[in-house]
Amino acid sequence: MFKIYLVTFLFFTNLYSASIGIIEQGVKDKTEQAYALISRHGKTIIVYHLNFVVKKDDKIKTFRRSRLTIRLNDNTVIKMGKKTTLIIDKYVYDVRSRKKNYAANFRISNGSFQIKTGRIGEISPRNFKIKTKFSTIGLRG
Repeated sequence: MFKIYLVTFLFFTNLYSASIGIIEQGVKDKTEQAYALISRHGKTIIVYHLNFVVKKDDKIKTFRRSRLTIRLNDNTVIKMGKKTTLIIDKYVYDVRSRKKNYAANFRISNGSFQIKTGRIGEISPRNFKIKTKFSTIGLRG
C-alpha cells in the first residue's frame, strides 16, 4: 500500500514541477537587486540569479529596470522588456513522446517582448499562441 502512495506522490510531483525552460540572460533592476518576480502555485518567488527554472503556469513579471531572456525546452526564446508580465498557460513539449501534439500558449498582459519560435513553431505552428490586449507585430525572415 505504501508503494502505491509513493508512486502516486512521485508522479504528481513530477507532473507539477517539470521544468520547461530557464532564465538564460537578463539585466537586474538595481533598486530591487533582482531580475523578476515569479508567481507559482500561489507563492511569489524573487529571481536573484540566472539559470532559474521556469515552469508551466508561471506568471513572470520584470521590474522597472530589468529585462530577461528565457529559453524553453524546444528552443523558443522569449525576450521580456521592462515592466512586462508573461503568463505561461500551456506548454507541451516532450521529445520522448511518440505523439507530436506539441503546444504553447502564452499571455502578455503588459510590457514589451520578442519571441523566436523553436520546434513547436516549426512542427505545430497552429498550436503556438500568444494572447495580448494590444500589440504591434514585426515579422522577419
